[in-house]
Amino acid sequence: MATLDPPFGVLQQGKAHSLQISMLGWHTIGSCTITANSAYSFAANGNYNALGKSGTFNIVLTFTDQDPNAPSGPCTVTNAGQTLNGTYSRNGTSISFSDGTHDVIASPDPGGVSLSIAGYPKGRIVT
Repeated sequence: MATLDPPFGVLQQGKAHSLQISMLGWHTIGSCTITANSAYSFAANGNYNALGKSGTFNIVLTFTDQDPNAPSGPCTVTNAGQTLNGTYSRNGTSISFSDGTHDVIASPDPGGVSLSIAGYPKGRIVT
C-alpha cells in the first residue's frame, strides 16, 4: 500500500514537533510544524541548530502517482525551494525516497518518525 501512512500518520498537522538527532543518545536540535499530512503529501517547516549549523527548512514530500496499491512510483521532494524528482519504494512500514543521488528512509519510531540519510546522524520527528 503506497500512502505516506505509515510512518507519517502519527504526526499531527498544525502541531509543533521536536526534531532530534542520535549522537550517543537522542538530542533535541529544533522543532517543526506539520503543515500538510495526507495520504500522498507531507509538508513541514521549522528550524534547527546542530553540529555548528543552524537554519530553517520547508520540506514537502509528494507521491505524484497517488496510487494506494503501488509498491513504488514517482515522487517529488522539495526543500529550500528546490524540487527533486525521484521514486519512492514501500518496504513494510518504511518508505525510501531516492532521486538517484540522495536517499532518505522514513520509518516508524517509538518517538515518532525516524529519518535515515547516508552519511548523516539518524534523525527523528518526535510526536
